[in-house]
Amino acid sequence: MTYEELIILLHESIEASGIAYKNYIAGGKTFRFAQELKKQNDKITKIINGNSQLLSPSLQQDTTALLHHYNVWTEKWIKLAADINPEQDDIFVFENNVTFPKQAAINIKEEYLKIKTERTS
Repeated sequence: MTYEELIILLHESIEASGIAYKNYIAGGKTFRFAQELKKQNDKITKIINGNSQLLSPSLQQDTTALLHHYNVWTEKWIKLAADINPEQDDIFVFENNVTFPKQAAINIKEEYLKIKTERTS
C-alpha cells in the first residue's frame, strides 16, 4: 500500500465510522447499530496497525490517539456485550472518558484533501 492509498483508505474508513456513529445515535443506541460501529472501528484499527510505518511522525501521533480511543472503546464494548448478552434491539450504552480525538480525524482529512488536490492538478 502506498502512502496516498493509506490516507485515502483511512479517511474513508473514519468517515464510514462517523456515519455508523450517527446511525447508532439516530437508531436509539441499540446493539444492532453498535455492532456496525464496532465493525468500522475494528477496520480502522486494523488499517492503522498494519500500515503506521508509512505515516509522517505527526500523523503517527494522530493515529496513536485514534488507536488509544478505539482500544479503550473496544474493551468497554466487549465487556458490556459479555455482561448483558444483548439482543439486537436492546439499548447498548457505556461510559467512556477517552473521547474521540476529533483533531486527529481533522488532520487526516486535511491530508486526504491535499492528496485529492494533488491528484487532480
